[in-house]
Amino acid sequence: MAAEAELAERRDAASREGAAAAVDDGAVGVYLHLPFCERICPYCDFAVVAARTLERAEEDRYVEALIAELEARRVDFAGRRLASIYFGGGTPSLFAPDSIAQLTEAVEAAFSPPARDRSVAPQPAGPGGEVERTLELNPSTVERDRLPGFVEAGVNRLSIGVQSFDDGLLKRLGRAHRAGVARETLSAARASGVPEISLDLIFAGPGQDLAALDRDLDALVEFGPEHVSTYELTFEPETPFGRALARGRIRACEETLAIEMIERIEGRLEAAGYSRYEISSYARPGSRARHNARYWQRQAVLGLGMGAHSTEARSARHPHGARRANPRTLSAWLDAVERDPAQVGETEVLPLGTARGEAVFLALRQREGLDAARFAAEFDGPPRDFFAQAIERMVERGWLEETEDSDLRLTAAGRLLADSVASEFLAEETSEV
Repeated sequence: MAAEAELAERRDAASREGAAAAVDDGAVGVYLHLPFCERICPYCDFAVVAARTLERAEEDRYVEALIAELEARRVDFAGRRLASIYFGGGTPSLFAPDSIAQLTEAVEAAFSPPARDRSVAPQPAGPGGEVERTLELNPSTVERDRLPGFVEAGVNRLSIGVQSFDDGLLKRLGRAHRAGVARETLSAARASGVPEISLDLIFAGPGQDLAALDRDLDALVEFGPEHVSTYELTFEPETPFGRALARGRIRACEETLAIEMIERIEGRLEAAGYSRYEISSYARPGSRARHNARYWQRQAVLGLGMGAHSTEARSARHPHGARRANPRTLSAWLDAVERDPAQVGETEVLPLGTARGEAVFLALRQREGLDAARFAAEFDGPPRDFFAQAIERMVERGWLEETEDSDLRLTAAGRLLADSVASEFLAEETSEV
């Protein structure tokens, strides 16, 4: 009996390993959170630290801690090829180019990407190209002057937080820059020779109407970034905007107007040659964000730094993955790294039902939708085995379409109500492990 039990356990472990391998691409993306900001926007709910000036000693200490965490955590992702590096924040471009170069070299040494010749201009990031290396940048004179150094450090993709080209809206959003500075920064970014530029745009902001949105879209299309991310302004409860909303001191955009704005953005950008490949993301051909896609596709991401989140590598023990969240305050994160950099943060192992629900709604965020065969390889059955009622409801409402192969995709109406669709699937999750 003991031998039979051992054999059954081996078979079960082999099955779990097979399920993990069926959906795991064998790569890793590395996210480095650089939390310092000259000004914290009133709608921001990220893990950030106000720092009107970033002292070099503080910057160096943070870089050293990031590298210590990387060295301790790399073993959990051993043997994986490096797919992407993403410097997020905060305002990563407050860091000096040599700090970005030091961190890039440390990550590439940890995961051995293809060799890169610094004497040759970086090649465009994309399938078959070199590792995608993204740096978030805010429009400002200081950060603009550092652009050549960032490109020399290996950055081949900039994500620029323009948010709007309207000075009035920028002021109401609490942004530090104005439209003229944004345009100068975009011009400098293009002149720097960086291959890929992504531009962030906020819509449904205070006092914004369709005419104002159109002016923002005019300016965006005229510049012609390779990638665009659009975000509806949200009011997180613990932010100044969230508290002002609760007290009636600020009004959220009417839902009908917000929907009109989403439709206007999609129509204008697709007419300009962009494809809406994810709920908030548009790209020219070959310019999809590879690092961001790792989250939607539930692939491995090593998150480093204060407040960073990791998507742990699948394994026989955790075939559906796990998440790790780092402390959201600077002192707590630095203390944790000093104590034991391998044990920073708290890990959550996903219950089976949670993993199934997330697999559906994350896939539905993407234009291609949910691949039923891929889902079945991981969860031992197609989506209908677990979500038949939700699928029927969504199809009947015209929010979801189902192919003959049981693949699922959001309709145009469903994309407008993606959060509602997601809640339908998460509501049916179970607590199985």
